[in-house]
Amino acid sequence: MDQLFSCRNCLHNSSQSLNIGQGAGFCLLHDSMLSEPDKTTCKYLQRKDLPWFLVDEGISEHASEFASLPGIAHLYEHKPVSQIRYSEKYVWEHKAFDALNHALAQYSKSEPSWVFIQAMSGGVDGRRALSHASLVRRYMHRCGTWKSSYRLVLAALQELDQRPVFGDRDLYLHEGENAEDISGEALWDVFFCRLGTVQEYGFHAGIKELMWATDSLDGSLAAFDWATLKTELEEKRLQWTQIIIAHAEKEDVFFPDSPGPLNDPHL
Repeated sequence: MDQLFSCRNCLHNSSQSLNIGQGAGFCLLHDSMLSEPDKTTCKYLQRKDLPWFLVDEGISEHASEFASLPGIAHLYEHKPVSQIRYSEKYVWEHKAFDALNHALAQYSKSEPSWVFIQAMSGGVDGRRALSHASLVRRYMHRCGTWKSSYRLVLAALQELDQRPVFGDRDLYLHEGENAEDISGEALWDVFFCRLGTVQEYGFHAGIKELMWATDSLDGSLAAFDWATLKTELEEKRLQWTQIIIAHAEKEDVFFPDSPGPLNDPHL
């Protein structure tokens, strides 16, 4: 249970999850490397596995528990953890270079940031897929509105029924764990992060069908039956895409001719 509130399950550390990502992580919020992401946390944690409105009470309790610690903290000892600013020289000297973390370290320097997010979309690489969904959700949290997020969500939604692929070095294994089994768990890490994108968009846009998207996925989700769920998702993806487009058109914000919120370089 504690691991659900570790940096591994936080949107700000977008390249890792409970079962994905070896070595150090990178926190976008604190601009810091995470040398032991399974043992650290902070009061600003945003869970990857579920949409925030379903776990708001638990997140609030967690924030209160770590309220006196302004930055990264040890999850179990409740002690501050020193910030380690990302440096390409540092990671090469410490044999800790990771191509995805390196790319994410440039994210805060990108203007406008949505261009970087769009560049992360597409493909079946599992870690990139996890990062893409995490970044879209962070973007929505920062904006607090659906109007500047719908096109990012539309792109993320098109990948919802795609099975991510993991290499041997992508998986986070504990002693005695089997790579094939963890690969199966990693699939669900990516899927639930992606699904959270749709659900949180539903919250911001006030679209109940998207907000409670899990209710329409029958029993395949509860049974963790990917083969059957994939078939359902192929249909739902088309339906949910049309719902988002129709809603944006109704609100007269669907790719307007004049510059919109998404063009704000500060987002």
